[in-house]
Amino acid sequence: MSQPSNSKTNHNTKGWEHYIHPNGWKYFYHPELHIVSSFDVTKISDDFKSEPLPGSEYDVVWPDEQNQKKLFVNHIRRYASFELGDIQDNAKQDDKVDQLHIDYWGFMCRFPAHRSLPKGDGPDGSSSDAFQSALQVLNFFKIDLLRKRSDSEVPFSLSQCKELLEYLNTYKEPSKNIFPGVPSQSVALTALISWIMWTAVKHQQLHKYGQYIQSEQPSLHERLSHSNRFWFHLISSTLLFGGANSHLERISIALITMRLQDRTDAWATFLSTLNQELTVSNLGATVLLSSSTAFLAVPGIDKVPRIVTLISVVITLGSVMTGLYLQWQIEKIKFKDVKIQPTALAIIFSVPFAALIWGIILFAVSVITFSILGTVDSSEQSGQSTTFGSSTWISVLVVSCVLVIIVGALVSVFRMIRYKHSHLVRDVV
Repeated sequence: MSQPSNSKTNHNTKGWEHYIHPNGWKYFYHPELHIVSSFDVTKISDDFKSEPLPGSEYDVVWPDEQNQKKLFVNHIRRYASFELGDIQDNAKQDDKVDQLHIDYWGFMCRFPAHRSLPKGDGPDGSSSDAFQSALQVLNFFKIDLLRKRSDSEVPFSLSQCKELLEYLNTYKEPSKNIFPGVPSQSVALTALISWIMWTAVKHQQLHKYGQYIQSEQPSLHERLSHSNRFWFHLISSTLLFGGANSHLERISIALITMRLQDRTDAWATFLSTLNQELTVSNLGATVLLSSSTAFLAVPGIDKVPRIVTLISVVITLGSVMTGLYLQWQIEKIKFKDVKIQPTALAIIFSVPFAALIWGIILFAVSVITFSILGTVDSSEQSGQSTTFGSSTWISVLVVSCVLVIIVGALVSVFRMIRYKHSHLVRDVV
C-alpha cells in the first residue's frame, strides 16, 4: 500500500486521504469510515454520514458516474457486491461466487493504492495470498498453452505468461524510502496482480470451469449463440462463400480475449492478420482488373461477354475500394470499451474477398460466352466473321467444368474440416 497524500487543508476534507492510481488519477479514502470515492471530497457536505460497516475488512465505494449504487467489498472473502448481504460471512452464494470475485478484483484494479493485496488464509482455511494465486494461475495458463498451443483458450498468450512469470518470480519488495512525485511500485504491483486475477476469474466464469463433465463440454460454436442465426448463415454461405463464418469465429475469440484482459492485444493481432488477407485480396483484384481491361480491348467482342465483363470490372473495383478502405481504417479501430456486433463485422470484413470471387466468376462466364459467340459484331463492321467453331467453346467449357469441380471439392473438404473442428469435443491431452 502506498503512503497516503493528505488532501489540501479544508473543513470539507477532514479525515479523507487521497491516493494516486498507477494510471495517474487520484481517488479518496476515509480510513475510519472505510469509504472509497472517486468524487472530489470537497463537494461532500459537512453533515455527511454513513452507516457503520460490520468490520475493518469491509470497504464501501460511494456511488459515482460509473456505479449509481454503493458497492460493498469484503477483503477477507474477496467478494464485492451492490448488496451487503451477499458478501457477509454468513452468506452462501455458490451460484454467483465467480461474479462476486470478478467485482472484487475489478474494485482492486480501480482502487489499488489504499489497501494491500490479500494475504494469509481465507475464512475457510484455504490460501488467500493474492500474489501466490496469481503465480498459480499464470503457471496453469502457461502449461495449458504448452499442451494445446493454438487450441488453448486461455486469456493470455505464451509470451505474456512468460513475461509476467519472469517479472513476478524476480520481484523484490521496494525499500521503505518513498520519493515524492515518483509512482509507487507496490501500488503498480497491486494493480497488476488484481488485473491478472480479474482476468482469470472472468475466464473461469466464461468457460464454466469445473461445472460440467467431458461429454457436456460446450464447443466454441455452441457458446457463440449469435452464430446460430439463420440469416447470417444464409448470407455467408451464398453471397460471401462462407468467409463470414470464418471471420465470425476469429472476431469472437479476439473480442472475448480483449474483454477478459481489458486490453487490445488480441484484437490488434486479429487486425494484423486481417490486414495481410486484405493485401492478398487487393493484389488479386488488381490482376483481375488488368485481365478484364485487356479482354475488353479485343476488337468486335459481342455485347453479352462485354456486359458481363464490365459488371465483373465494377465488382472488382468494389473489392479494391472496400479492401483499401478497410486497410486504412482497421488501424484506427483498436478499442475495448465500444460494444460492437460481431456478425456485422464478419460480413463487412468478408466483402472484399467475396467481391473478388464474384468478379472472377463473372470474368470466367464472359470468357465462356466469348468462346461460344465469338466476335459476331465484327462481321457487321468489316464483313469478316470470326465466330469460333464448336471445338473451341466445347474445349473451354470442359476445362471450366473440370476447374469448377476441383474448386468445389476443395471448398467442401475445407468447410467440412472447419465444421468438425468447431463442433466436435476436443480430446483430453
